Amino acid sequence: MNSKTEKNWWNIDLKQKLDFEKSMKRIYAWYNQELIDRPPIRFSAHNAEYSEVHMLNGRSWKSLKDRWWDTEYQLELFEYQLKQSVFNAETFPIFWPNLGPEVYTAFYGVELLYKEVTSYAVPNIKEWSQLDNIQLDFNNAYFRKIEEMTYAALERCRGKYLVGYTDFHPGLDCAAAFRDAQELCIDLLLEPKRVEQLINISSRDFHKVFDHFDAILKNHNQLSVTWMGIPSFGKMHIPSCDIG
Repeated sequence: MNSKTEKNWWNIDLKQKLDFEKSMKRIYAWYNQELIDRPPIRFSAHNAEYSEVHMLNGRSWKSLKDRWWDTEYQLELFEYQLKQSVFNAETFPIFWPNLGPEVYTAFYGVELLYKEVTSYAVPNIKEWSQLDNIQLDFNNAYFRKIEEMTYAALERCRGKYLVGYTDFHPGLDCAAAFRDAQELCIDLLLEPKRVEQLINISSRDFHKVFDHFDAILKNHNQLSVTWMGIPSFGKMHIPSCDIG
């Protein structure tokens, strides 16, 4: 680790991750293209969080959205799964608030349609004249729900798990959610300048949104981490583009 890393390093005591500091040293060696004793290794089962019966404590919901938005239930389910889990090598216990991969677009007023293991945006940009109306809303119900889930996890995570930030997809994925993926592919041929404009709109607020949630986490002694499970003491984000 370089001097800057040492200065910004802090330990977190986790009952199920007693080798937290050693694991982080391996990760930071990997960040710096170095090696301590071996490369970092992470174990995960795809969609493992959805494998449990969704009737914990006998609960039921009127809709799938109600289940996804039940903050108390989502935390109880995660903590129940935590008790059944072992975190070997550079695998960490991490709760990150999740309303689906297109929630970033929902911050702008797009509604999400919920399924069992994911959610989908309902495209709302039908005419190019609507681009001028796209505005980020920090008081948006989706934005506030992610905040609520974050703060709720922070209140109960001490000594048990890390809290991360949600899955942000700005850029082309966000543009596809606004417009519809198939429609956007046609737009790329017929209206490339408009697509470029929409992509720019879909990217312009990313740092503002990221920094908002990063500040909340850092103020509570948390690292920067999300769905991929690779923590950082600085700011860590995995750029991704599912439509590409």
